[in-house]
Order: sequence, then C-alpha cells, then structure tokens
Amino acid sequence: MRYPLTMTSLGGRIAVVVGGGIVGERKVRSLLAGEAPVRLISPTATEQISAWAESGEIEWRRRRYREGDLDEAALVFAATNVRAVNREVGAAAHRKRLLVNVADAPAEGNFHSPAVTRHDDVIVSVSSYTGQPGIATSARDRIAAHLGQEQ
Repeated sequence: MRYPLTMTSLGGRIAVVVGGGIVGERKVRSLLAGEAPVRLISPTATEQISAWAESGEIEWRRRRYREGDLDEAALVFAATNVRAVNREVGAAAHRKRLLVNVADAPAEGNFHSPAVTRHDDVIVSVSSYTGQPGIATSARDRIAAHLGQEQ
C-alpha cells in the first residue's frame, strides 16, 4: 500500500536519526525544515550536524545506537553506513510499531521520504513508485523552478 501524507505534529515525541554521516545530515536537515524535534544517535557527525547540536537545534547523543533509544520516538531514520545497525534499528522500530525509514534497505522500513520543495506557504513533495529517487528529485526541481525557487 502506498499512501502519501503530510505530518503536522509528532505529538510531543521526537524524530530519531541514527547515523551522523551525509545521509543522516540530509534527514536532519529535512526534519528541521519541517520543525520536528530531532535526536541524533551517532558517535561522530558531519560538521553541519555538529553545528546544529552546538546551537541547540538538535539533541546529539554521541555514542552508538542501543536498545531504548527509540522510546520517545514517533519517527525513526536508520541512516548509518553499517548494514547490521540499520537492520537492528529497523527491527526495533517495527517492534514498537513506529514509522521507520531504513536508508540502505527501503523495503525494511514502512515509509520513505519524498523529494520536497518549500515556497512561501506551499510544500510540494514528490515520490516515485519505481524505487528510483532521481525521478522524484528531478520532478521536484522542475516544480521548484516553476515556483521561482532553486534547489
């Protein structure tokens, strides 16, 4: 089943991103743009993620993922460069009946992130049924150009 939606509130819970690399940074950037509270779990992180943590925009737990890290979560992103960790995070999220995105194995999650552009009071998101995110990104960029915004 595929059903698009826009989240308007996480109900006081947080979005947990496991993995502080480039993929994790993209997930955090998108969550911040949507004004979601973010907790990052990772022993290391990109310079941009470090800056967000230093400014208080996100919470960063500087360690490896462990059981219990998803307890306050509404939304989970498994975005490490270690297959076994992503699998473990995905399985834990499913046990807790959470929405989870597994970056390196989309079929292990229960949602994926669309390509998004924001312009004034409009949010446009584009997804692809083909499992080829480049198609959605290209369409998003064409829409953004039409709205007068570069991506």
